[in-house]
Amino acid sequence: MREFDVVVAYDDPLKKLGIRAMLEAPKELKFNLYDNINDLNKLKKVIISLQPDFVIIDATLNSNNSGIELAEFTRISAKSTKIVIMTFDLDDLLKQTLKKLEIQWIVYKADAVENIKKAAWRSIHDKPYISKKFREKWYKKDNDTDIIKKSNPLGKLSKTEITILQQVAQGKTNKEIASEFYKSIKTIKNHRQNICSKLGLQGSNALLKYAMKLKNEMMLSGFPVL
Repeated sequence: MREFDVVVAYDDPLKKLGIRAMLEAPKELKFNLYDNINDLNKLKKVIISLQPDFVIIDATLNSNNSGIELAEFTRISAKSTKIVIMTFDLDDLLKQTLKKLEIQWIVYKADAVENIKKAAWRSIHDKPYISKKFREKWYKKDNDTDIIKKSNPLGKLSKTEITILQQVAQGKTNKEIASEFYKSIKTIKNHRQNICSKLGLQGSNALLKYAMKLKNEMMLSGFPVL
């Protein structure tokens, strides 16, 4: 009997039980499931040490982008591991990200329990699996530039504004940013006001919070990493 090591990164206990039941059903295969870990750092350690055959990842793990972060980590740290992504929505930005990571197994989250076995089976046989809900969008050819502009509000920003936003995300003050780039403090303040205006941000700390939140998105959409 063939055995496969599987890491499941999903924080819904009921769905996790359903996935376990589906994967334990085939008698011709044995899946060694590692599905009792919710902490992102612990998941990373398991993936490094185990080098599993495949991982099943909720794209919105822990209600944020931790799932995509884990997928990126897996692609780098366990190159032969196949990645199955579960998601409710496949927008242009996520599609572009998954294609960059060469992920070919995408399951509609609402039908995850029913379809995860199909995705796992096809991944074992090196065949792609895209849930029916996403197939038309997945195979539609897109223009990368259009994707960034449509899916990511940061596409509205100039290169200079992106640079300022990077510095803001690092917690630097206007004075520090001005000194580093040989600009006046007034110029930096103007850039920050323009960024807030373009992104629809209001409040003294809104820009900092937004910059920190979008670190991962900026990297995935082709902008320099913050």
